[in-house]
Order: sequence, then structure tokens, then C-alpha cells
Amino acid sequence: MSEGAAEAEARKQRQIALQAYLEDQQRLLRVSYPLLTRGSDLCGDDIRYTTGMALANSSTLLTEQFKESAESVYKLSDAVQVIYVVPGSAADQAGVRAGDTVTQIGSWRSSGDGSEAVKQTLNQIKQQSTNGKPFRVDIQRSVKNTIQSQSLLITPDRACSYPVVLGHGDEVNAYADGNQVVVQRGMMRFAASDTELGLVISHEIAHNSMGHMRAKMTNYTLGTILDIATQLLLKVPTQGLFGSLGGNAFSQGFEAEADYVGLYIMAQAGGDIDNAPQFWRRMATLSPAAIQSSHTATHPATPERFVALEETVKEIKAKKAAGKPLIPNLKNAPDLQAD
Repeated sequence: MSEGAAEAEARKQRQIALQAYLEDQQRLLRVSYPLLTRGSDLCGDDIRYTTGMALANSSTLLTEQFKESAESVYKLSDAVQVIYVVPGSAADQAGVRAGDTVTQIGSWRSSGDGSEAVKQTLNQIKQQSTNGKPFRVDIQRSVKNTIQSQSLLITPDRACSYPVVLGHGDEVNAYADGNQVVVQRGMMRFAASDTELGLVISHEIAHNSMGHMRAKMTNYTLGTILDIATQLLLKVPTQGLFGSLGGNAFSQGFEAEADYVGLYIMAQAGGDIDNAPQFWRRMATLSPAAIQSSHTATHPATPERFVALEETVKEIKAKKAAGKPLIPNLKNAPDLQAD
């Protein structure tokens, strides 16, 4: 086997891997942006402002071995460059385009290099966006082999304050931790359409907005205290039993509520709610055991989730037809209004 041929193939595979990674990142941004912005009314006080543009340079994409691919194929350098702009986003409306080099944010000019330069620029955008007011971004753009400088005014969009980030795991999974939403690459591959991916993301946004993670942590803490008390007072080893029971308490209810509120988030974002329930039929093909209901399971059975979403679709459509606001009917949600 030719060593040169193998190395050439390795370079080609790195290029393919980098392209797949960037496509996943872009798809995640494109699908999550309208959910976070148009559905922000369902996130209570958990609000931030965002622009919808992704920045990078040759030092920020994956690991060092992919730097050559970033430089040769995507023409990235140490300069901070826009690699993607969500269609219809604040940055898109302002005229920012993929390939633009960011030179200045307001009165601030970057003094760092490598990945630090990207971090500094993103931090400045975050600071400038804090109050939702317009701010200036200076860019350089190549037009017919000529570098042109432009000053653009971006008015950031109001959004739920939970970044949606790409995980590197191959498992078909996504999760919320109260502060962000993580979607594993395995889930990106499994979610055959943007509708399915949108359902997954909106479900996890709902977990955060409804405070489920905080409630689970509180329940876990109370259970752990009971574990400690039992071991100290009764000399009975619990092996964390009460902590586990506490952490999983109300799990099925939390999941059902996230399904319900998540579909409203999709509806507010203009998503395809009619076909969204089909996701649970496909999920049943991946995990047939989830078809059977169980009191010990942390998630409702897939048939229950499908039927509940079908009912929610009808509920949302009825509200649309009646001209009512798309607000979920929840009794114990202080940050939301019932109709």
C-alpha cells in the first residue's frame, strides 16, 4: 500500500468529516433559531438577545488535525470569519453574509489571535446585545477579488436564554440541563427532517423553561438527605436509593409537560406541527421496548406520547381558528398565562 495514497485519502476524509460537522452545526442553528426567538414568550424571564451568525477561524473547528482542511477548503485563517448566517435572523436582516471577516464590534477591535480572537469577538457581541439595542459591526468582504469594508447595524433578536449546542456523541439523544440544550450528533442523524429535529429541540427548551431540571435537582437533593439520615440513624445502607427515587420523581409528568409545551413553542415558531407526532412512531422502531408503558420508566411510552401530541395539535389548531393566543393551558406555570 502506498503511504502517499493513504495520506491523501486521510486528507480527503478529514475534509469530508469537517464538512459533515459544519453541516450539522448549520442545521442545528437554522432549526433552533426560530424556536428560541419566536417562542421566547414561553420562556418567562429567561431571555437573552442574539444575532444568528456563527463565527470561526482556522483554530476553532474540531481539533488541530482539521486545521489544514479549514484553511485549504474553507479558506479560513486566523481572522474571525462569519461561517454561517441563519436565514431571516438579525444578522441576515442587517446584511451580514457568510465569508465576511469581522474587524470591529462597536468601538472594540480584536487584539487576540487563534481561538481566543473568536471568543473575544463573541463576548463583545454578547455584551453589545445585552439590552437588545442596535449595534455596529464592521466587516470586510471580498467582491470580485476586491476587499471592501462595510459598517452594518444589527438589531439583535429576543430569544430564550438557552444556547442549543452540538454534542459529539453518537447516541440518539438530546438533553437540557437548565442552562442549555445539547443535541448529540447521533440524534442529528436520526432526526430525518427538520420537523423532527425541531420537535426534539423544542421539547428540551420546554424542560428548561418549565424549570424541570431545577425541580429534579431539588428532589434529588432531598432524597440524598434521606439517604444520609437513614444510614446514620438506622445504620441501613441505602446505596443512594432515595436520591435516585427523588431525582426520578415526576419524570413522566415532566416529559409529558415538555412534549406539550414544546409543541406550542414549535407552533409559535411556525413549525410543521401536523407531522411532528410521527417522530414517536419512528422512535418506536429504534426502541421497541418504549412501546410498552411502565410505572418505573422515566419517560411515557411512545404510543402515549404520539396520542398526546395529536391531541395537542388539535388544541393548537382550534386556538388558531378562534383567533386565540397560542399559550399552553397550564395551571402551575407562574411565568405563563392561561387563556
